[in-house]
Amino acid sequence: MFIYMSKKIAIPKQSNVTCLAWNHSSGYIAVGGEDGMLKVLKLESGGSGNLSMNLSLEGHTGQVCVAIWNEVFQKLTTSDEHGVIIVWMLYKGSWYEEMINNRNKSTVTSMAWGSDGQKICIAYEDGAVIVGSVDGSRVWGKDIKGPGLSAVQWSPDNSLLLFALSNGELHLYDDQGNFMMPVASNGVPGSMEIVTMDWFSLKAPPSRPILVISYTSGLLLLMKNCTEEESVVVDTKMKIIDCQWNHNGTVLAVAGETQDQTNVVQFFNPHGEHTRTLRVPGGALRALSWEQRSLRLAIAIDCFIYFANVKPDHKYAFYGNTLAFVSTADTVTFWDTVTHQSWINHVPDVIDMCGVDEYCVIATITTLIISNQQGIQCDAKAITIPVAYVTINSKAIAVAASKESFLVWKFSTPSRPRGTEQMYHADGSIMTSGEGGFQDDTICCITCSDSHLLIGRDSGTILLFSMVNFKKITTISLNAKPYKLGLNSNSSKLFAIEQGGALHVLEAAGGACAGGACAGAALRRDAWGARWAADDAQLLAVAEKARLYVLRDSQPEEPLAVNGYLCRFKELEITTALLDNITDKCTPQHIVRVEVKSLRDTRQLIEKVGLKEAENFIKDNPHPKLWLLLAEGALRQLESATALETAETAFVRRGDYAGVRFVARLNALHSTALKRAEILAYFRDFDAAEQIYHEEDRRDLAIALRKRLGHWFRVVELLKMSVTTTDAQVKQAYSNIGDYYIDRQNWTGALEYYNMSNNKEGLKKCYMALEDNESLSKLLTGSPRHAKEKLPKQITEDRSDSMQEPSFQNITQLKESGQLSQAAAMAFQLADIEASKASSPWRIKKLYVLAGLLFRQHGSEGAASRSWRAARAQHWLCAALGGPRADHALRRAARLCLALPQLHPAQHVQAWCTVAIISLQARAFDLCSKALIKLESFNPEIFENIAIEIFTRCKPKDARGNKVECPHCQLGIPDWMASCPGCSTEFPGCVVSGRPLLAPHTTWTCNVCEAHAQHHELVLRHSCPMCHTQLA
Repeated sequence: MFIYMSKKIAIPKQSNVTCLAWNHSSGYIAVGGEDGMLKVLKLESGGSGNLSMNLSLEGHTGQVCVAIWNEVFQKLTTSDEHGVIIVWMLYKGSWYEEMINNRNKSTVTSMAWGSDGQKICIAYEDGAVIVGSVDGSRVWGKDIKGPGLSAVQWSPDNSLLLFALSNGELHLYDDQGNFMMPVASNGVPGSMEIVTMDWFSLKAPPSRPILVISYTSGLLLLMKNCTEEESVVVDTKMKIIDCQWNHNGTVLAVAGETQDQTNVVQFFNPHGEHTRTLRVPGGALRALSWEQRSLRLAIAIDCFIYFANVKPDHKYAFYGNTLAFVSTADTVTFWDTVTHQSWINHVPDVIDMCGVDEYCVIATITTLIISNQQGIQCDAKAITIPVAYVTINSKAIAVAASKESFLVWKFSTPSRPRGTEQMYHADGSIMTSGEGGFQDDTICCITCSDSHLLIGRDSGTILLFSMVNFKKITTISLNAKPYKLGLNSNSSKLFAIEQGGALHVLEAAGGACAGGACAGAALRRDAWGARWAADDAQLLAVAEKARLYVLRDSQPEEPLAVNGYLCRFKELEITTALLDNITDKCTPQHIVRVEVKSLRDTRQLIEKVGLKEAENFIKDNPHPKLWLLLAEGALRQLESATALETAETAFVRRGDYAGVRFVARLNALHSTALKRAEILAYFRDFDAAEQIYHEEDRRDLAIALRKRLGHWFRVVELLKMSVTTTDAQVKQAYSNIGDYYIDRQNWTGALEYYNMSNNKEGLKKCYMALEDNESLSKLLTGSPRHAKEKLPKQITEDRSDSMQEPSFQNITQLKESGQLSQAAAMAFQLADIEASKASSPWRIKKLYVLAGLLFRQHGSEGAASRSWRAARAQHWLCAALGGPRADHALRRAARLCLALPQLHPAQHVQAWCTVAIISLQARAFDLCSKALIKLESFNPEIFENIAIEIFTRCKPKDARGNKVECPHCQLGIPDWMASCPGCSTEFPGCVVSGRPLLAPHTTWTCNVCEAHAQHHELVLRHSCPMCHTQLA
């Protein structure tokens, strides 16, 4: 957490403030002081700090000593030095005295309402105790013998009362006033005066202390309950004046005075660990009180009330377009900032979380969890160390650190099925199993990039490690304990925020601060968050108090008023999340996007000055986002003579090939209206573009636009309005609407449109999904294939003399007569004949599969194996020809290269052409070069010219992509390769996706054709993708 002073309110007549109470449900602040001064204040919502209520309550004549709220019934109870107790209530905007009580014997030292608001306990200095009800009646009274009382507290369930005596003893009574037991203050020496007590009344984990007892000597006693023997004793090294838990019992604020007469507020976690110190100006500090959600703290000093803003350490991660955050004590919400969908997962006891690209790591007390952008668990690992911090990089490496050690975990992904892990000590030395031990210089923060890892330690030392070999590179020293660390996009620089808020920017390695040197002067003094730009190594966004600074080469731009937590800095736009404002669920208003100054200036230049001036400005401040802004601005100003030329220049500077092609397409159009329509479509204003096409009497272009967008319902409407519409066009639209419904598993809706388009394959899918066997039987009975099989008997008899001629009818007759071996051989022969004619590979594959099944029924395993190999080769040719996805197509093309010896020579040209086209589209130019070399041997005249045209522009080198490690030689190879170029190992391939199968435990094998596939590819399938045998 981070805390800073934000506002000061002066009390009129310079009346010193003696007590404070902030109502958590309504936001009223009760302020009591000298000479009977009592006020009720309320701050305006929105964090402005102005007062929306400032009322004086008349009734006390002496110094107001105690003020407490009844949160349930919205009543204020106050007491002064003369023992007068007044209960106040709000009626029509004014506060009235509801009850007054004066015992006339002693003064009140403490009062406490029960958490249900039904009873109040009043403790007097002379030992008298009165318990009353909310309606003013007395429940019971008692005199506690001894030196007198100094404090009282109800237990969270309102069944017990804890009294602090003036000599430091603690006595426990039940809610009827019966003495139960003295409470041992273990670890507190002698009899010390107790200043105050606070017993947290809401729900808390059983392992967390909820009762705090503070002593004037500076000691804090933290207990889980009154019977606990092992309590925590903390020495604050100051004279304690007041202490209070925050709204959820996770932070304890302790106000006091140090030996050098300085006012400070120290903050501790429930286990007594010091987290932060706030120095407060002024004279005598008297009281403090938290706001409803602990985002502000009120501190009473002399005749002033100081307000401090608190920035809690929210547990959150922003990765891809997903914001993941801890929404309640045991749930994590994953919210998509684009689609506004949310997923809530039950994840109790979250310690820390971090995300990048498509993965997020969540650390709990016992487990590390890897989740994707929908909150689906992708991997998990049980841990034995008490993890305090986690970080993750885009190479699927997560680092989890405790105070004494850290774990490097390469978690499993689709490209790396097997994960690895290694434990290290805080100094970077490898930890062996069973080794442990306490470290004096413990870890306090971590971060990592793809290439480097930073470990911050309590002494101010920052260790820099390589993420490649996990060797220590250098050590950097700060002047104080680091609070947050971050590496820029190329790992050349890092920022470090000290515990006090000082921000340093350092060279990561090889610079002035490497090699053990110390950090220089701080760039900012009150920073609580920072984030490097993902696409510019020199840009750093810094959150300082309630402002946001953008540093370019350490020089700040003018600040912006932003209160959100930094999520992403990309394309000159900073995305922040208002996590403090999220109470129930996330909404678009909780995501705030801020543009940097150069982006704002460029937009103003384009809108108000001109394209030429904007272009000159961008040349001085180049960035791809600015060039895109200029290109889009030029397209909007189509009437300008140089607009298209400027747009083309901007797209070229940006390296946007699609944009350059778009401008070329605009230049080819002669109609200004059509150009405007294309530009509107570019900016996704499709309705306006369609309207222009209609005005220009180009309904064909409107139909083509809607087809490209997949708006098939609108396509049908436009086709009905056109006089040139053909039946084939309408059937195509209806068929695509059927596909639309099938994608959403609306089988009934799809059935209607497939009937209208006469799409037999679609009807077949729907009937099978609906299990409508009768309709499916009628559909198959009426098919041409069935009619062909029902040839007249006399025609079959006339052909009995040609039984040896390979044909499907002859195969059927041989099979029915029990001659399975001859039928299988004829099927294999017929497949070879079809392959020699370069017929449809789908037909050839079916014939080879038929041969394999017949050979298997006959028991000829060798012949069946030969049939399966041939069928598998045809399968890869079919898959390569019909693959809709580019990554799958490239994998299938690689498989096809490996299976080419099993294809008929007449199919080689088709196969190599398919490989060449796929590899060219996927920019796998090395594979494309090999394919064209083969094709040149078939037809040099055609393919040699194609090869020259391609490879004069592109080097025969594959584009970079995802890589996997060969399990035999550990060489990194592209994930689409079918064999390792290092050790020539051939990997079995998934018959669905073509992905190499490196992990046997994730592989499924067909017991008929021995085809392999990944388990998750078969979730929605009912049969083997190769031989179509029904799955078990």
